[in-house]
Amino acid sequence: MGPAELSEFAVRGERGLDIFRRVDAPNDRSYRYECVATVLSDGVSAELISHHDHARNHPDRMLAAARRLPENPALHIGFALADAPAFPRATDRRAQLEVFLYLDFLRCWQIADLEIARMTDALQSKATIRPPEISRFLRLVLDYNQVQRSEDCLRKLAPYLLGRSAEGRDDRWQNAAYSLRMMGDLHMRAGRAQAALTAYEAALALGDNAHRRELAIRAADAAAERTALVKHFACYEQKWALPERLVALKRAHSPMETGEHP
Repeated sequence: MGPAELSEFAVRGERGLDIFRRVDAPNDRSYRYECVATVLSDGVSAELISHHDHARNHPDRMLAAARRLPENPALHIGFALADAPAFPRATDRRAQLEVFLYLDFLRCWQIADLEIARMTDALQSKATIRPPEISRFLRLVLDYNQVQRSEDCLRKLAPYLLGRSAEGRDDRWQNAAYSLRMMGDLHMRAGRAQAALTAYEAALALGDNAHRRELAIRAADAAAERTALVKHFACYEQKWALPERLVALKRAHSPMETGEHP
């Protein structure tokens, strides 16, 4: 099994099998893991929910990662961290590489989980939280696809972040806008398209870019908000050429030609 075959891997998550990939940051000499898709299965067929362009561009690889999960018995045994005789033992090179990958993911997941828990406690106790802490917290929640776990935190953070947008206040690193965009992503994953649209529009009020505008378009489409959809398409086309994926979406919403004129 080569590195390319390990580029995506599956972990059982809140709703189904979450598909992760490792993202390197050479400038920081670091890396992180991010959830790019979720696969839902009823035992007969599988539904792919893409969270990232990488998943939309490679659906076959996402589904292959889900299918690969049951093939390595070493990934499914129960063991305790203090019980060495029970540790998983892989029998071939492919299985060994997978075990090391999942062990590294576990280490990163534990670090992220500690920070998510710390921030959750801080929000519950109404402690003062700085904008960079909020954006880092939401990045971790999004990377590890902790959608259900984050719902109460999103409710607590929304008034502050939406207020920053309404006042046009952000720091030099755009932490508020970034946090609002990630809040929108979490709402979309939870099926709350209207709340996602509100968050994306608040992020756009603090800084416009093609990615945020496309997210607002997709949220407006999912929420059946035609007025917002038309507006965001117009704003996008004023600055950038529509990519093919948005051309197809716009075409799907174009009124049918009837030959009648008002």
